[in-house]
Amino acid sequence: MNTHVTIQEVSSKLRAIRTAKSLSLSDVELLSNGALKAVVLGSYERGARTLSVKRAIAIAELYQVPISQLFADEKPVELVLTAKTVLDLRAINKRSHDSSHPAFDRYQLLARVAQRIVCSRQDWNGEVLSLRQSDLETIAILFDQPISVVINWMDEERVLLKKRQG
Repeated sequence: MNTHVTIQEVSSKLRAIRTAKSLSLSDVELLSNGALKAVVLGSYERGARTLSVKRAIAIAELYQVPISQLFADEKPVELVLTAKTVLDLRAINKRSHDSSHPAFDRYQLLARVAQRIVCSRQDWNGEVLSLRQSDLETIAILFDQPISVVINWMDEERVLLKKRQG
């Protein structure tokens, strides 16, 4: 295990995490409400600008990853390359109201996250929801499981309508 972390390794991690989340430099600037300028983040990612601890923490929080991810030897995030991951919202909502269901708590969390995504995207069809990589990451964090385990669980529970590898 490497006990010495270089600036280039941290810079590479910043870029890897951002790209794993399918975010452009401009997306991050918008996501931070302008607090983190695209040009500045690009400088951090190239190692051309010194990254303070305070800024590193802010970026990790913005990316919703532990600060240790910037300094760890492990992969920053689990990438699941899916062309389409579509949830059956009716099945999820039904199970989230059935307290006798063995996975009731999990379905309540999943229903809440799905509703939040629907609201943020203003996608009111009410029957299905296409998930993005960042949505899968959020669900995986809530379930405290890797994304692949969450996808397999949703598939086994028959709430995943489409799962095609891209």
